[in-house]
Amino acid sequence: MTDFAPVGGATPHLQQTARATSSTTPASAPRFPARVQAYLDAVVAGCRAGRHPLVSVAVFGSAARGGFSQQVSDVDLIVVLADGATDEARAEVHRLVARLEEAHGFRPRDGRRKSALEKFIDRAAGNALSCFVCTAGDLLSGSVARVLGLRPHEALLVDRIVFASIIASAVTAWGEDLLPRVPVPPIRRLDVYKALLGLHGQLVLINASYALLPGATRHAMAALKHSLHNCFFVYEMRAETLEHEVAFFRARLGGGDVLDELLSLRGHYRDDRGFVLRCIPTVLRLHRMTARENRFPRAVTRPSTEP
Repeated sequence: MTDFAPVGGATPHLQQTARATSSTTPASAPRFPARVQAYLDAVVAGCRAGRHPLVSVAVFGSAARGGFSQQVSDVDLIVVLADGATDEARAEVHRLVARLEEAHGFRPRDGRRKSALEKFIDRAAGNALSCFVCTAGDLLSGSVARVLGLRPHEALLVDRIVFASIIASAVTAWGEDLLPRVPVPPIRRLDVYKALLGLHGQLVLINASYALLPGATRHAMAALKHSLHNCFFVYEMRAETLEHEVAFFRARLGGGDVLDELLSLRGHYRDDRGFVLRCIPTVLRLHRMTARENRFPRAVTRPSTEP
């Protein structure tokens, strides 16, 4: 299998920042923290050493927004392979990324086997998916099922906000910048309610199974964080740091004790069932307000990558 040369044919210097790894990387790409950059370097080097047909690596989530937390953040990736990449090549990249996540401290090594309940909640919340591996054709199709590797019935349950926020906030860390060419469908009011249905269901299940679910408070924190990201994106059509989103909704809600608790727990985690319970009405209120105060459909555009 032929290895893929980076854009411009030059050999990438793996210790440079993401903005310098490709001539087509958007000028607005952030300078990643050293720990994140080391991880990205390792992913690129590992893929190329395995002679996978690597086209690009894009970062989304907190690391792309500039809100990376050393204590709790992971690094969300879209690894793009050349068209024609085999299922085995994709699986190998997933295994490589999982090993590197552990080696760089972005995936816990507690050695404990997760219960079926934990696996179900992780899958439903997307917490188990920090890396998506797709081909260039998959990415340029704009198909959420193809890009995120979902089964057809799973894709039906995914609201458009998820895909739109990933693509709009993502930055190319290495290789060819395909992101501006990805078609993203407009967001409908229906998508706000689909997001609410999924997140509300997760929180109800987390609360009902609190005694049986290790780290239940962390799961509730993730659900509330996703709610904030979704709703803020609908208002502003861009992604921001969690702190910025909390400030935005504190002003609109006339307070936000639960939102402040979320920030506090990210810095000093503790199990707190009261927080889990308080998340449920907060998520309801956030999404209902978002559906009521915005006009739909809302077109999604990426910021210009011109310097």
